[in-house]
Amino acid sequence: MNSFFKYYFKAFAKPKESFSRLLQNPRYFKLGFLFMLVPIAGYTLMYIFLTIANGAPSVLTPWLNIEKDDYYAINRFLLAPSMLLCWVAAASFIQIVGRLQHSNGTYEQTLSVLALAISIAMCFSLLHDLPMSFFSAIGVIDARQHEIDMNSPGIWRTLLWFFYSLYGIAFLILFPLAVKVVHGFNTIKSIVTGWLAFILFQLLFLLFNR
Repeated sequence: MNSFFKYYFKAFAKPKESFSRLLQNPRYFKLGFLFMLVPIAGYTLMYIFLTIANGAPSVLTPWLNIEKDDYYAINRFLLAPSMLLCWVAAASFIQIVGRLQHSNGTYEQTLSVLALAISIAMCFSLLHDLPMSFFSAIGVIDARQHEIDMNSPGIWRTLLWFFYSLYGIAFLILFPLAVKVVHGFNTIKSIVTGWLAFILFQLLFLLFNR
């Protein structure tokens, strides 16, 4: 666990160095799964809290054919497999591009470094989503009204966009760095590949977790 925390917290300040050092650890592949457990546990807990609070999407209609009143309850079980799918899909895309460019980076390396990047970036959205869902579960705020407030002009929408802007910026920085560390691309290729991988990751994530 010391290795986990060492790489995890260092990635907030010096992500490229943390990514590089991670690959020097013989347990890097196992650590990748531990990194992914952070957002999986956080968002599963969020859906548990929202289910307790009797929450439901109020403005955005889920893309999946699930009733709004049942959406959060069902997503308690969909979150983990959907996030693993997003992770594997983004890593697969990067690895295919790497092979086309004759990179020596392995699929396991791509998965592991990308897991750390995803985990760090999603911390910023969890800073908003997890406390709000918890306060809904204990009755401090009304979950359904809060859904409406987050999509209306005001402080709640401002807070939402602040944390989700950090989320997006983090992904746009960390994915290209992950590509560069694992596959050794130049800056332009790393940015293009990383951003395309992020788009794929985000579209799949929104499909299951809108």
